[in-house]
Amino acid sequence: MNKKIQTLSSCLKIMLVTSSFLISNLSLRAAIIYTDPVPNSKYINTVNNIIIGFDEAIKSSDLTSLIKITGSLSGDHKGKVILAEDGKKLIFKPDQPYQYNEEVNVMMSNLRTTTVLNNNMSFSFHTQSAQPEFDLDKFRMEEFGPLSIKSMLSPRETNGFPQITVTVSNNPSPGYLFMTNFPYDEKIPYTPYLFILNKNGSTYYSRDVTPTDYVFDFQKQPNGNLTYYDNYGTKHKYYAMNDHYTIIDSFYCGNGYTTDLHELRLLPNGHALLMAYDPQIVNMSLIVPGGYPNATVIGLIIQEIDQNKNVVFQWRSWDHVQITDAVHENLTASRVDYIHGNAIEMDTDGNIMISSRHFSEIMKIDRSTGSIVWRLGGIHNQFTFTNDPIGFSYQHCIRRIPNGNITLYDNGNYHSPPFSRAVEYALNEQTKTATLVWQYRNTPDIFGFAMGSVQRLTNGNTLISWGATNPTMTEVKTNGTKTLELTMPPGIFSYRTFKFDMPLVINSNVIIQGFYDQATGRMNMKDTVALYLRNTIAPYDIVDSARSVIDSVNFKGVFTFYNTVSGNFYISVRHRNGMETWSKEGGENFIAGNVNNYDFTTAASQAYGSNMIQVSASPVRFAIYNGDVNQNDMVSLVDILETTNNASNFVNGYVSTDVNGDRLTNLDDVLFVSNNSNLFVSIVTP
Repeated sequence: MNKKIQTLSSCLKIMLVTSSFLISNLSLRAAIIYTDPVPNSKYINTVNNIIIGFDEAIKSSDLTSLIKITGSLSGDHKGKVILAEDGKKLIFKPDQPYQYNEEVNVMMSNLRTTTVLNNNMSFSFHTQSAQPEFDLDKFRMEEFGPLSIKSMLSPRETNGFPQITVTVSNNPSPGYLFMTNFPYDEKIPYTPYLFILNKNGSTYYSRDVTPTDYVFDFQKQPNGNLTYYDNYGTKHKYYAMNDHYTIIDSFYCGNGYTTDLHELRLLPNGHALLMAYDPQIVNMSLIVPGGYPNATVIGLIIQEIDQNKNVVFQWRSWDHVQITDAVHENLTASRVDYIHGNAIEMDTDGNIMISSRHFSEIMKIDRSTGSIVWRLGGIHNQFTFTNDPIGFSYQHCIRRIPNGNITLYDNGNYHSPPFSRAVEYALNEQTKTATLVWQYRNTPDIFGFAMGSVQRLTNGNTLISWGATNPTMTEVKTNGTKTLELTMPPGIFSYRTFKFDMPLVINSNVIIQGFYDQATGRMNMKDTVALYLRNTIAPYDIVDSARSVIDSVNFKGVFTFYNTVSGNFYISVRHRNGMETWSKEGGENFIAGNVNNYDFTTAASQAYGSNMIQVSASPVRFAIYNGDVNQNDMVSLVDILETTNNASNFVNGYVSTDVNGDRLTNLDDVLFVSNNSNLFVSIVTP
């Protein structure tokens, strides 16, 4: 009996050891969840980078030695390997392009990740056979109809800013309308503009962008910057402007692709989502009867670029969908635009949705793997439409809105008869149902065969940009009541129209007491201060904040508040060792979009309780007190001791105990803090 027990015990030990070994080996397999190019893919651009993504962090340091790229015609390729910001993707950037129509092999050996010492893989892809002759601007304009091709590509007569006609104004929501303009008819003179309208239709801002042929998609991004697409010359880029309308950045596709005009989405991490159209030579006779044997077929590229303009994610329609999914396009033509992407939306789960116009489809794509999550609409529709038997066709502008639903602009090209509308669906992604919960269809019908957008506003109203028709835009309440409608002249249209609150900008002048040099009339250094907007009713909560560098000569800082609309506020200013100082009693009325000024330097009464000190008699100048080293709203013995300690230890540089701005902490600072302590300097608030 004991022998049996011992034998059984030994067997169990062996099984446990074996199981442990198997589990250990199974765990030592880091999953490669993403590659670009996709293995065995074709039509790859000859300057395409290579991305390999894992489900855990990459730990190898010498990445260049671990990857080998070999072209069947071009041979071995050297290049630079970088890590993406998440640490889970490596990006190989070849020094030289591949050749047309060659097989490229990728081999990765012994790459170390968090749990695995030797990840290995190999795959291959095929480059494009040639770069077809392709007039991108002409092709883009063909979306807008035959007249537009002539007007956009021929010399034009200019006639200044477009006339704006307001046909309905019934207490529209606050905000500013962002628009551009262009004509369909070559006979219509026009000048291309970026412009912003007040809610009553009057012009708030405009800029003539000639010699650019056209600009598109003018809007405000979540970070407060203003962006637009410009096709001038060979640029074909999106540009970002700050709140002074100065260009500060640009966004464009990588991997050899030309940036498309339809969409730019800026993400919270500083990345950007863009798209490109990809013309390739395809033998369509092998795909459809009567197909053109040397057709130019246009695919779709979706890219995510990081802040250094590296492509960190790429999705190509060639790898995931079929050309024959385009049921309304002529697939026997010499040129086939089979998918025609026109919108990208970052979903709440971190994946992306795209609008494929020529599929009449919204598609969700896994942003980690590139795989398709689901397809809504089109011939591969996976959803049941509830309350909406006609669905949508040739749509634009997919958006996820705060209540969890989606909105889009249903151009309705293949409704019978054609008509356009704004729609809102509640999606159940588990049961695959799409329930129409709201729509706006004008009476009589409006049909915008191309372009257009829908935007749900913060007050619940909906802004509809009708695209290639007139009126240009309509704002409606949830019950369909129009609050605003305006139009440009016949034949002049805006690709999209948006409404945004403009940032509230305050130009404020501040002098810091100890920094001011009476001999020079300047401060000893520039320095950063924070400005807080506060409610004028107790408990005077902070509504928004902004920071700016105060100039040492004119004492001015420009403070931009992105989360506040117009209103009456107290402002309080705080410096690293300054006494927090509030604006005068009653608050000030500040208007978003206007130039707002508040000068603390002109009189003691500019501060609540006159809590400032005069530092110059001619010209008269007042300064906020400083010496509150520990920022507890009073200058006291604690501040004196901290300053004395730093002076004794010869602490220098940008420190809070440097109260006169000379980047030294010494006896001068100690005496200054002691003096303000003796004066019982402290905060004064309502």
